[in-house]
This record gives sequence, C-alpha cells and structure tokens, in this order.
Amino acid sequence: MPICATCSREIAVESAFCSFCGSPNPETTPPEDLAELTADSEVLRRRLQVALGADFTVEEMLGEGGFAVVFAVFDRKLSRRIAVKVLRPELTASRASKQRFVREAESVARLNHPHIMPIFFVGEGGGLVWFGMPMVEGETLEARLRREGSLPEQEAARIGAEIADALAEAHAAGLIHRDIKPLNVMLHGPRGRVLVADFGIAKAAAGSVSGEKLTGTGVAIGSPHYMSPEQASGSDDVDLRSDIYSLGVLMWQMLTGSLPFEGSEYQQVLMQQVAREAPPVRSRRPDVSQALSDIVERCMRKDPAGRYQSAEEVAHALRLVLHRAPPARAGVRPWLAPAAAAGIAALALGAAAFWLGSRGIRAPGVETQAAAAAPVTASPVIAVLPFSAVTGGDTAQFARAGALMLAEALALRNGVATVDGNDLLGRWIAEGRRITAPLEEQARFAYDLGANQVILGTYVESGRSFRLSLTMYDTHDASRLWRDEVTGATDSLFALIDLIASRAALALCSQPAYNPGNICFDRPAQPRAAVSLTADAPSDTGSLRFHAFVDASGAVTDVRIAGQSRDPALTSRALGLVRDLTFVPAQRRSRPVAAWTEVEVGFRQPGSAGVTVASACDTPAYGARNPNRECYDTRPVPRTRLPIAQAPSSCPRQPSPATVLVRVSSEGTVEGAATLRVPSDCREFSAVAVALAQDIGFAPATKAGRPVAAWTQLMIQPAGAPPGGSE
Repeated sequence: MPICATCSREIAVESAFCSFCGSPNPETTPPEDLAELTADSEVLRRRLQVALGADFTVEEMLGEGGFAVVFAVFDRKLSRRIAVKVLRPELTASRASKQRFVREAESVARLNHPHIMPIFFVGEGGGLVWFGMPMVEGETLEARLRREGSLPEQEAARIGAEIADALAEAHAAGLIHRDIKPLNVMLHGPRGRVLVADFGIAKAAAGSVSGEKLTGTGVAIGSPHYMSPEQASGSDDVDLRSDIYSLGVLMWQMLTGSLPFEGSEYQQVLMQQVAREAPPVRSRRPDVSQALSDIVERCMRKDPAGRYQSAEEVAHALRLVLHRAPPARAGVRPWLAPAAAAGIAALALGAAAFWLGSRGIRAPGVETQAAAAAPVTASPVIAVLPFSAVTGGDTAQFARAGALMLAEALALRNGVATVDGNDLLGRWIAEGRRITAPLEEQARFAYDLGANQVILGTYVESGRSFRLSLTMYDTHDASRLWRDEVTGATDSLFALIDLIASRAALALCSQPAYNPGNICFDRPAQPRAAVSLTADAPSDTGSLRFHAFVDASGAVTDVRIAGQSRDPALTSRALGLVRDLTFVPAQRRSRPVAAWTEVEVGFRQPGSAGVTVASACDTPAYGARNPNRECYDTRPVPRTRLPIAQAPSSCPRQPSPATVLVRVSSEGTVEGAATLRVPSDCREFSAVAVALAQDIGFAPATKAGRPVAAWTQLMIQPAGAPPGGSE
C-alpha cells in the first residue's frame, strides 16, 4: 500500500490523494507531476525569501500538508531559528482569501496560552500569506502514535486534558479549531507538553474554495477521520462542540492505536462520521478504566447536545481520572514519616523547645504531632498552585495552565523537585479549591501533597503586555521565602517564565543543603574533619544529621536539626560539636561564599580512642567526592557493568535516575544502609534503586596500593535510559 510522503499515512491504492492531508498518491501521480510538485516547493521557498527580505534567511523545508508548507527560517535580527508556515498559493488566490487568512492568524496571535502554539508575526506580500512560529523541540502526536501505537491511559488523559485546556482558551476568544488531529498537536520537550497549532486555518481554507471539501488540486479541507458529524455533513451550524467531538476521536485513537472509522474513500469516512456510532474504547482495550472510556464516548456523541458543552468540562473530567490514580512521585514526600514522628515525639519538651525554638523552628508538643515536629528538609519540593490571573481570555484556564508551565520549567530545566502539576490540579479541582483562599489554607494544601515550599502567582495582562509576580512560602509555617516578578510582551511569555523559574531555583540555594547539580555552588561547604560522639550504647544505631550555615570564612553561624536522636542529651551534645566545627567554605565561580551544608555526627563507644575527630574522608559528603585523590587512589567501582534497575509498573513513565550513597568495605561489600542522595521522579523507582545499591558488589577503593573502606555515589539508571555510573 502506498505511503503518503507528507504525513506517512497509508493511502488506499485506488485513491489519488491522501485522505488525511490531501497530498497526492505517489503511485498514481505521474513522475513528471511529482517533479513539478518538488519544483513548486523550491519556487515557493524562493518566493518566501523575496517576500521576507534580508532580515530572514529561508532554509530547508520542514514539512507540508494540505493547507501549508513549513520552512525553517533564520531570524537575523534576533539570531534565532523559527518556523514559518506559508499558505499554499492556490488557497490565497484572491485578495479576500488573503485577508481571511490574515484575520484568522491575527486572532490566534492574540491568544496567550501555554498549550497553544504562539504566532510571532503574520505577513502578506508577493502573492503569499505566512506566519512565524517558534521552532519546537519535540515531535507531533502523529509521529508518536506512529511509533508507539497506543499510549498509556494516564498519558492519554494528560495529553487530552492539555488539548482541552487549549481549546477552552480559544473558544473563550470565539475561535473554533475545526481540524483537531495528531498532526496539529506538537509534543514539546522531554515531558511532551502539548502545543496545539493551526487554529482557524481550516475555516479560512474552506472559505477560500467556496466551501468545497476537496479542491481540484487535492487539498483536503479538514480531516475526515476527525470531523464531527455536523462538519462532515456540510452544516453551517458548527460550533465549539465540533472540536470536542474531534478531541474524542483523538482520545479514542490514543487509547486504542487505531481510528474508529476507516475507509478507502473520503466520502466513505464522512458517511460513517454522520451515521455510525464508534465502538466503546473498552471493546478494543479492556484495561482502560470505565471512567475514561465514558468520557471519550460522551465527547463522540452524534448529537452535539449530548456531548460535553465546553472544553473546560472535558479537561475537568480528564483530570478527575488522573486524580483517581495519581502516579507516585519520588522526592515529593512529607517532611516526616510516621516512624520518625513517633521518635521525635519522645524528645523531652524542654530540650526540643530550646534547640528548635531558638532556631525559629516550631517545637513539638508533649503529644505526638508529626506536622508540628517536622524538621527542615534537605531536598526542597515545590508545589506551584494555579495563578490568580486577569487576562482577556478565560482566566481560570490560564491560571491553571500558567502554573503547569512554571512547574515544568522548574523541574525539567532547573532540576527542582516539584509536585506533579496534573496530580496537583486534579486534586485542586476535586476538592473545589479557590485561588482566593487564605495563605495558611494554600500552604496546608501544598504541605499535604508533600511540598516543602509553595509558589503563588499573580498574572496581569494588559493589551500586549503582562506582569507575572511570584511568591514562595514555607509550607510549614507560611513564612515568605522569596518574591520576584517579570514583565514583558505577551509573545515573550514562554522565555520569561523560564527566566523567573531559574530565579526561583537560585532562591532555593538559601535552603539547607540544597544544591542539585551544583546549580548553587561549584563546591559545597565541607567539614575539615569528621565528627563523632562518645556515647554509652546510644539508642540510635545510625548517626545524627544537622544543617549548618557556613559563612565565607568557614565559620558556622546557624545550625538546624535534620535527623534527631531519641535521646535529647545526645542531640544537645552533637549540636554543640557542630556549632564549633570549622569548614572549607563553599565556592561559586572560584570564590568562597556563604552556604548551607549537611553535617553527619556519628557515635563511638567509650574506651575507644579518645579522639572525637576522624579523617575527613570518613564523612559521606567529603569522602564521596575525593578531591585530588587525597582520600583514595582509586574509588570503589561496581563489578557489574552498569547499575541499572527496572522501573516498577507503578511509575507513570520511564523515571529519571536516582543517586544513592553507599560505604564500601575493603572486601567490596556495602557496609550499613544505602542512602538516597538525589531521588528520581518516581518514589517506587527510588526505593528499587536503594535496594539495588545495597546488593551490588564492588572492586574496593585503594590507598597506597591497599584496599580500604570508602564512600561512593551511584547513579542508578532506569532500564532503557542512557547509561550512567558511579561518581
């Protein structure tokens, strides 16, 4: 069966054109006609170059469809590559049709939404109409479905919800898409954030050829496999509910890997859209939840009155499905596990009140109070709540989508652990939360999701300008940690959200022991000596952990308790030792700077050497780094080729790696318990990584040619991820 050169779909042998995009069938089109089409693309490129002028360089063609051809273009003024979509000249033959395209493009350009492909500019000249868009890093949903077939239920629901968000924003502005299909959905970045493209183009194209469904040159007006019954029958009464039907077809395809209505001819598919009911999703894929199958069925009802009456309703319903089965998040954890809470509750009230209260940390009461006793965490986790927004479009939709975009920028481009945006939004909707709720209520909501910090934002749009103000609060006591804002033109929203996300990440550097990937410091503060405490049969078998704030001279100016002993006297003595420590200060750009760091205090039995200071190489934070080989000549190396673990099925997708800290004996076995240093984004995979690290055999470290015990770090990769290794 022939394959379409434009969209890579199969074309019926007897069909002269692709029923998806209208491109000619390469097996029925004479070679001279194909050569002419290729030549037409080159001619079009040259015409576009003349029309754009010297400020732009038109490079290669990126793709083409029934309505337009897309070229890569270098913008000389701003030194960036963009994509320019040129409407096919046959669709813009008259002045009226050109004006119609320009109006549609200008309407879309006024939309400002994280899930709508932004339009930089609209142009007309030399007989052409075009508009400029960002060069998106990612792939179309069409390409992903072609590669994977069907998608996991949670992923399909997420993508569907984000498409519905985009439609809701457009519908609020009076725009109907009319051509929702996989080719018009881009998946941007590693997470696959949705960007919906080509709003209004089908309507403009239909008007330019007097409402015909197919022009003489084979340009398909709309895509029959995704058309609503009213659109397929040629009705003039097409409203926003037509897009909801098309989204239902797209959801059906994402979940089953096929289309509900097939046919070798364009008209055959249209007739099925009007007259036949689609089979239930569960008849093709029984493992899909009944709730999601029902959502798709309602979207695809033939009578528009029986469908959801707004795209926002669809997004709401899909996020309720996501909320009912939320994926686990690693690094997103409550501050205090129940076992730890019980231990801390055993502290004497006087000692706890003195040591915690003097440092501005809420002290636990006599009774067990896990929340009140929560210590400061070493790994901040942020929840980004829906913004308070004043815009020209749907305020609620942008308030939610803007927060999702900020959370993505924090997590993917700044390495900050965040509460999953879709999980948060699903719970927000299910609980009927309000943006105007008191700060304490918002902080408690974020705390219950496992966040240590919460970001609240206010977005104000005026004309073509906006201001985004963000404030970060501690979820434990609702104290303000940071505030900042950015202002600019609405077409720079994406870049400025990235900018303020990076500022928020740097603001976290003031949090204890936070420094993922050395984004805060080139080198964290290190104790000049390991600290141990003489104790008679200490109740804890492990060690005590503290966070120390070290100034640029290496002196300790503040200490906070991170992991406490059940014996308040031991905690008190250890805290005194930490306050007297001397550190090698942290460095940024080769200069000493003040920074928080983590300190671990171990125990030694009475009668052992009367020295309480050991080699710095015995501390995990120092020994695992081994600067200039002063600790070991060689580091422990796993005997297995790569530390790779299989991700549990409960992880929603392939998780990120997890970094685990272990101490390896001179025999090559792991001593004590492995410690999770940098969690993955799936809690279950992090647990698997810790268990795996515990059982790995090592070639031990050496010092002066002899095997010695040593600390090391392992990056445990999920199966199928790029290889990693020990530090």
